[in-house]
Amino acid sequence: MEKEKKIIVYSSPDCAYCYTLKGYLENQGKEYEEINIYEDEQARKKMEELSGQTSVPVTVIGDEVIVGWNKEKINNLLGI
Repeated sequence: MEKEKKIIVYSSPDCAYCYTLKGYLENQGKEYEEINIYEDEQARKKMEELSGQTSVPVTVIGDEVIVGWNKEKINNLLGI
């Protein structure tokens, strides 16, 4: 059986797309690590380096970086 890919979601509490993304992952039964970029300056800088973006959500699935709420790409990477 294939090991589940680690999912990291960089988000902020005032981001509607972040809530949509997290709710979707939860509905699919996928566990994820949430990082609030307002609370963790180092993580925010890492997210910017990974994605080239300053806005959230940014999702990391395995080695893939997804900017924004991209359901199709998330489904492809997670085999949904």
